[in-house]
Amino acid sequence: MEFSSLIFIFQFLPVFLVLFFTVKKEARSLILILASLLFYYWGEGGFVLFLLGSILVNYLLGLWINHTRRKRWVVPVFLLGLGLNIGWLGFFKYTHFFFDNLNPLLKGIGLPTVSVSPIHLPIGISFITFQALSYIIDVYRERNPVENHFLNFAIYLGSFPKLIMGPITPYHKMHSQIRRMEINFEDFAIGSKRFMIGLGKKLLIADKLAPVANQIFSIPAPQQTAGLAWLGIVSFTLQIYFDFAGYSDMAIGIGRMCGFTLMENFNFPYVARSIKDFWRRWHISLAHWLRDYLFLPIAYSVSRRIKAERFLGIKAENWAYYLGSFVTMTLCGLWHGANWTFVFWGTFYGILLIVEHAGGSIVLKRLWWPWRIAYTQMMVMVAWVFFRSESLAYALQYLKAMFGFGSGSGLEYYPSLYLDAEVILFGLIGLLISTPLPGRLKTLLQTAILKTTGPGRYWILHGARFLVTVFLVFIFILSVMALVSGTYTPFIYFRF
Repeated sequence: MEFSSLIFIFQFLPVFLVLFFTVKKEARSLILILASLLFYYWGEGGFVLFLLGSILVNYLLGLWINHTRRKRWVVPVFLLGLGLNIGWLGFFKYTHFFFDNLNPLLKGIGLPTVSVSPIHLPIGISFITFQALSYIIDVYRERNPVENHFLNFAIYLGSFPKLIMGPITPYHKMHSQIRRMEINFEDFAIGSKRFMIGLGKKLLIADKLAPVANQIFSIPAPQQTAGLAWLGIVSFTLQIYFDFAGYSDMAIGIGRMCGFTLMENFNFPYVARSIKDFWRRWHISLAHWLRDYLFLPIAYSVSRRIKAERFLGIKAENWAYYLGSFVTMTLCGLWHGANWTFVFWGTFYGILLIVEHAGGSIVLKRLWWPWRIAYTQMMVMVAWVFFRSESLAYALQYLKAMFGFGSGSGLEYYPSLYLDAEVILFGLIGLLISTPLPGRLKTLLQTAILKTTGPGRYWILHGARFLVTVFLVFIFILSVMALVSGTYTPFIYFRF
């Protein structure tokens, strides 16, 4: 079941909200976790047992770590927790990838190969695992108290608003909200608006651009032209942003309806002025997780091991940043998918971050800000080519076409084949709202209204609120019409 499906919007969510709001406060936790298990079972069937197992195992591990905190075997228990979580993620996600790459080596040295069929990847396992790891690590570090109440922990790890694709929210940012479980009309109204905005982003922008990107990336790379390749990558660049940002808005909105304030995930990443700035704005909850639980431990470990102020002429603190960034972003790529394209995507960002830290940021700061945005988005789109391509060979051929070195004639495949008025309209709307400009115009308008005096202010305020409501209802109706017409495309990050 997905947030942007008719059955979720008109059956699951309304029934859940009615039950959630009408039962006593003490029963809300039970209603939420039962609804979450049903939500997961609807999409994954028997794999709901994996979700239950993960919740139970990590709950017990947290208690065990807390119980042995002052004893010598706390470290083995902690490592067991890390191993179990990383182990089942590796089994489901990377077993086939591992043997697919190992078999050519075995064959080359005359050893028998290992035949492994692709293993079904449970939806949301990457996000579930990262949240479980953050809990285990934080309990071990004593960053947050252990959760003794099983239902509270089950809500943290398994509640359906953030179960499938995040936001990846550490437990120390949620435990007080889970225990409080307060709901009110204002939060419900804000959450409802956020949900409708996210639904519109997904169905009216991402899904309108998805067919363009999918069709162009299905064309053999040698037959691409520069115009076609640019149309494909620009479409995908907007598609993936509005696809994931739309889901995040819906997740945050549902969470807000239930009384939870989840982490924000996006802050206009396509106006970033450097790669470092881009990763402060893109998938923020993942970037924070990577910083806190991967980059900083690696950087601290490197800095402790380099005793001298400099090593090979490079400052020790720079070595810590370089190695931390490279390893973190490479593993970030691998986390996204079991394919060398994702590994290269992450490594590419690691290299760009190193270059910026080594002096590139100084050069960037001397440029006029539009050029800085242009450079950053060029690098982002080059990276998206690897992210979207099925193989490294295809990605390299696609990049050749983008920069005018393709061999396509433009006779069989050309941009106007994939463009119509609807795609152009929603593509332009997407370009506009991927910038802070609409928000700034809204702020200016609100300021002007608040400065209004006299009896007309009342009518202006209420008129503006009425127009916003009408606009949101209009977006909701258009989104439902898009769903009914059958133009829906699954969320991209469901694969991860």
